[in-house]
Amino acid sequence: MPTRSFRELLEAMPTERQRRIEEQFQKSLAAMPLDQLRKAQEMAQLPGDTLIKSLAEARMASDRAAEATLRGAGAMAEALRTGVENSATKQLLEHIKMHEELTRSALGPIWELQRAGLLDPASPWGRGMEPARQAAESFQARFVLPGMADAARLMAEFSAGHFSEVAKYAEGAASGALKAAMESMRTPWLDAEKATRSIASFAEIQGIGQALRTTPAFDETLAATLRTALGDWRDPITWRPEVFTDLGARSDFYVSLGFNTALTDFPPPAFAQSLDIAGLLRESPTARGDGDQEERGLERTNAAHDRLQRLERQLRRFIDEQMTLTCGADWPKRRVPNAIYEDWLKKKGKAKEEGAEERPLIDYADFTDYTPVICRADNWREVFAAFFKRADSVRESFQRLYPIRLDTMHARIITQDDELLLCVEAKRLVKAIANRRN
Repeated sequence: MPTRSFRELLEAMPTERQRRIEEQFQKSLAAMPLDQLRKAQEMAQLPGDTLIKSLAEARMASDRAAEATLRGAGAMAEALRTGVENSATKQLLEHIKMHEELTRSALGPIWELQRAGLLDPASPWGRGMEPARQAAESFQARFVLPGMADAARLMAEFSAGHFSEVAKYAEGAASGALKAAMESMRTPWLDAEKATRSIASFAEIQGIGQALRTTPAFDETLAATLRTALGDWRDPITWRPEVFTDLGARSDFYVSLGFNTALTDFPPPAFAQSLDIAGLLRESPTARGDGDQEERGLERTNAAHDRLQRLERQLRRFIDEQMTLTCGADWPKRRVPNAIYEDWLKKKGKAKEEGAEERPLIDYADFTDYTPVICRADNWREVFAAFFKRADSVRESFQRLYPIRLDTMHARIITQDDELLLCVEAKRLVKAIANRRN
């Protein structure tokens, strides 16, 4: 379904309908426990990158509130109009003017605003967003779509010795595999100012995809190679709050672990297409026991939340199946750390009191519970080592996913860095558990 600008949506609605929506939306806004949209009032004290994040976050939060209470887009449009006109957004525009280009962490949110119609010069607030629109256009103008002859020439130059360990997986798959992937692109992806960097990044994305297709997901050599691209996340992490609320802080945190930011320095359409060609966007196999009702519900969520929901359901079924086979149906009582087990019982008891249907105890697990259960010494030795090879690689995989899981559950924006981490780690985990015992 083609995206309509919010101006079109507003103009199509009767005045009385707009008034009723506004009245209902204000009630729903006042009841929001996290006050997501009220953040816009406080953004004046935040740095430029955080301003971009907060505006996009407000957009997503208002989207969910409007869908839940009004089943329409008019309220979200009005909330966005308010956000665009406030003093914080004016500071955002000044930030863009000052730096004259998009920061990496701002790219995704600015693109979302552009798709939503907020950067349209004809929109009611288009004039105020002109600096953001110009910054987005300036960034996109750097990228070109090379023809076949150009792709062949670039590959010949690049092959002289620029292949990283990750990229070698792509070129080693078949003669001309990387060149064919480049020729499959249908949207500008090559940065004319940094052509070699673009090619290297594209090659690494294709290499990751090829590696996950041909190599055991938690193979020690593959895990070490992925760390050269995604960073080393093996050590326990103390999560600073700003990592979850400030895109600039999150980007800096990823870089501190060794994440290669060049991998995501593409216009969003080109980045998505490169992931698709690499096979990283394709649906994972549906978990056993998933019903049509759950599938219809997933259609109402955003893509990242959708993929994480599917992944968690598969992980829970996998853990429950394997632990039951080895330890019996009462495995949670004997093989789950006491504090986690008590928490599961408490959640299940509360759900029962509220009339919820009976579900396996594992369904009350938090995302942070999977690692302690899988990596517990006896569970690891008797059950999970056969699937994941090294416990530190499992911890690393779940730590890479944790910020994305938290942000999608709280309707916060995620970046292209997040999307790459999600695509890779979801693919690895699903592949590792695919051949489980029956």
